[in-house]
Amino acid sequence: MATVAASAEIRELARDLSAASGDSIEKSAASILMDGAQRITAEARAMAPVKTGKLQGSIHAKWASPMRVEIGPEVIYGPYQEFGTGSRGEFPGAPYEIKPKKPGGKLVFKTKDGKTIVTRRVMHPGVKAQPYMRPAFEKVLETVIDRLTKAGAIKITRGPNG
Repeated sequence: MATVAASAEIRELARDLSAASGDSIEKSAASILMDGAQRITAEARAMAPVKTGKLQGSIHAKWASPMRVEIGPEVIYGPYQEFGTGSRGEFPGAPYEIKPKKPGGKLVFKTKDGKTIVTRRVMHPGVKAQPYMRPAFEKVLETVIDRLTKAGAIKITRGPNG
């Protein structure tokens, strides 16, 4: 995964719930976490800006450890869409230069009014932030925490043999 845009570490919560109940809650927690990760992934895909669909299709969840899942895009420009860049980003910076990949090459692009521009370099002001991972994570996280807390409460009230 190129960059992790959201992650959830629930090992400490699972440990506390297990200690309070006298029984392991890891299986329940892992199941709840995976369900939450799938829901966050679906929400992020729905909220992601779409030009070609490549960003949407690159958003995946992967297990980093038994109690940690990482969710984010696999395309390199995913964080740029989330946070923006240059003077238009959430962490403003200076405009940046875009040059052709090949020496002596030219950049060719069309303006909004259809005019074709050919040049050797462009000073780009940056792209506006279009958050999709953080809102998806925030939308689903409360439900995941509620489910974990309820699973823990059931374990605590039933005890290790209940």
